Amino acid sequence: MAKLIQSTLRCIAIFCLVFGSSLVTETVHAANDLNVLKARKAFDQENTKALTKYTKQLQVAKHLLAPYAEYWLITSRIHETDNASISAFIHQYEDYAFAQRLRADYLKKLGAQQNWALFAIEYARVQPTNDSAVECLSFEQRFYQNKITDLTPAKYLWLTDEDQPKDCDLLFDEMQKSGVIDEEAVWQRFRLAIGKNRLGLAKAIIKRSKDYQFKQIALLKSAARSPARFVRKSRATMNTRFDREVNLFALSQLAKKDTRQAVNAFNKIEKRLHADERYYFYATLALQSAKRHEAEALSLFKKADIHAMNKEQIAWYARAALRVSDWAHLLFVINQMPAETAEQARWRYWKARALVALNQDHVQAVQLLSQLASERHYYGWLAQDEIKQYTPPTLLAYHPTKKEIAEFGALAAVIRIKALLDLDLRREGKLEWKNVIADFDDKQLLAAAYYANQQQWYDLAINTADQTRELHDFATRYPMPYKNLMRKAAQQHRVDETWVHGITRQESRFMHYAKSHAGAAGLMQLMPTTARWAAKRAGVNRYKTSMINELDVNVKIGTYYLSHTLELMDGNKVMATAGYNAGPSRGKKWRADRILEGAIYAETIPFDETRVYVQRVMANMMMYQKQLGNKAVKLKKLMGTVPAKPNSE
Repeated sequence: MAKLIQSTLRCIAIFCLVFGSSLVTETVHAANDLNVLKARKAFDQENTKALTKYTKQLQVAKHLLAPYAEYWLITSRIHETDNASISAFIHQYEDYAFAQRLRADYLKKLGAQQNWALFAIEYARVQPTNDSAVECLSFEQRFYQNKITDLTPAKYLWLTDEDQPKDCDLLFDEMQKSGVIDEEAVWQRFRLAIGKNRLGLAKAIIKRSKDYQFKQIALLKSAARSPARFVRKSRATMNTRFDREVNLFALSQLAKKDTRQAVNAFNKIEKRLHADERYYFYATLALQSAKRHEAEALSLFKKADIHAMNKEQIAWYARAALRVSDWAHLLFVINQMPAETAEQARWRYWKARALVALNQDHVQAVQLLSQLASERHYYGWLAQDEIKQYTPPTLLAYHPTKKEIAEFGALAAVIRIKALLDLDLRREGKLEWKNVIADFDDKQLLAAAYYANQQQWYDLAINTADQTRELHDFATRYPMPYKNLMRKAAQQHRVDETWVHGITRQESRFMHYAKSHAGAAGLMQLMPTTARWAAKRAGVNRYKTSMINELDVNVKIGTYYLSHTLELMDGNKVMATAGYNAGPSRGKKWRADRILEGAIYAETIPFDETRVYVQRVMANMMMYQKQLGNKAVKLKKLMGTVPAKPNSE
C-alpha cells in the first residue's frame, strides 16, 4: 500500500509538471468524489472505522458533500455520540434534507433515554412525519410529563395492519392499562393483521388478550398451514373469542383461493358464530370473490354489514356493482362510503355516471362532472367527455425566464443536488429536491422543472411540473427527449407512438438507467428474462444483459414487446397496457363474460398498481396526442371497450 501511495504521488507530480495544476485539481476533485462514494459504502456496510477515515478526509478537503459523510457517521454512532453534538449538527445543517431524518433518530434516542425535557424541545422543531416511532414517543412524553391524561387520541397508532416499532411498546402498555386498548381493540387489530396476511404481527397481538394461552400460537400456525383441515377437524372449539377468530382466520385463508370451499366450511360452523362475525366472514369472502371477478361477489357483499366494512372492502363492493352495471346498487354503496372515501375523484366520477345512467338528480350529476372536469387527472378528463358540448377552460401557460432558471440553479441546495446526482446518489438527491421545492409557487416550480429538464433529470422535471395548480407547461410535464428514437421503433413495430411515450413516461420518467425493485431496467422497464426472449425477435443481434440500459436497444426491445402484447390482446390497448405491466395472461383473464367499457375494465383490475398504471398510461397517451400534433382524441374513446371472454374460456 505504501509503494502504491508513493507511486500515485510521483504520478501527480509528473502531471503537475507536464499538464499544469488544472489537471491535478481535477484529479484531486475526482479522488474526493470517490471518497464520498467510499463513505457511503462504508456506511451501508456498517464499517465505522472506514467511514470515520473518509469523513475526516472529506472534511479536510472541505468537500461540498462532507456534511453527508458526517451525517452517515453520526447516524451509525448515534448512541455513542453525545446529545449536544447531535443537536448542534442538526441545527447547523437544518436546510439539508437529512436534518429531519437525523432529528427523528435523535428523538428515538431521547425517548429510549426517557429524556423527556430535551425530547419536547426537539420535537417542537420536527416537521410533520409518518414516523410511527416518533409519534408514539411524542404521546409518551406528554403522558409522562402530565401534559395529557387521556391516551385515546393515540389509538390510531394501535389500529393499523402495520407492524409498529418497539418504540411504541411502552405507549401500548399504558394504553392497555388505562383501557384505551381493550379486548375489542385487540381483536380489531388482529383482524387487520390477518387481513394483510401478517401472521407474525397477529401472533404478537393476541398476546395482549386477557385470555391468551401459549397453545393459541400453535393453533394459529395450524390454521395458516392447512385451513381446510383445521376447520374440518375442529382444531379449536367455539367457546372463546380466540376460538371463533382463529376459525374465521382459517376461513379467510380459504376465501383467498376458493369461494365454494370457503362457503362449505363456513356452513359447518355458521350457527356457532355471532352475527357480527358472520358479517365479517361475508365481507372478507366477498372481497376475494370480487377480486376474482366472480358472479356471486355482489350477492356476498349484500350479506355483510356495509357499515362494518373497511375501506378496501367497500371500494370493491362498489366495483362489484360497477362490473355488472348495477348502477342503482353502485349509487347506494357510494352513498354509504365514509366521506373521505366518497370524495375521492374516482367515486365522484362513478357517482355522477350512476346518476346519469339512472336518470336521477341531473343537477347533482352535472355539478359533480363540472367540478371534476376542472381537475387535471384521469377522472377529470373522463368527466369532460361526459359533459355535452364541453368547452375546456383556457389554461394559463407560463414559461420561466432564463434569469429565473439560473437563480434556481444557483441555490446552494441545488448545487448540492447536482453533486449528489453526478455521483449517482439518487435517493439523497431526490430527497434534497423534494425539500427545496416544498413551498414553491407555480412559477418557482416551473423554473425548477425547466432546470431539471436542462440537466436531463427528466423524472424530477415531470414530477415537479405535475405539481403546478394554476400555471402550467405541458411540454415539460409530457416531454419527448427521445422522440426520434421512439418514432423509429414505433414505426418499425407498427405501434402507436403516443402509446410508446405514454408507457415510457409511466415506467421510467424517461430515465434510461431506472431500475425497479423487481429488477426491471431501462427506459421501458424490461425484466431481464423478457428482454432476452424479445431481443432476437426485435432484431437485436448478439444481445447481452449488459445492453438492457442502452437507449436504442431498450426502446427497440420494449416497443417490440408492446407490439407482441398488443397482438395477443387482438389490438386492444387497454388490455395490452395491463398485460405489459402484469403479464399478458392476466390482461386476458380480467375480461368479463360481456363487453366492458374500457374505463370499467380498468377500474376493476384487482392489482392496485396495475389499475393505476393503466389509467395513467391511457391519460398520458391522450396528452401525447396533443404534444405530437395529432388530432385530439377524447380519453373515453381511447379507453374504448374490452371484448368479452370467448365461450371456451
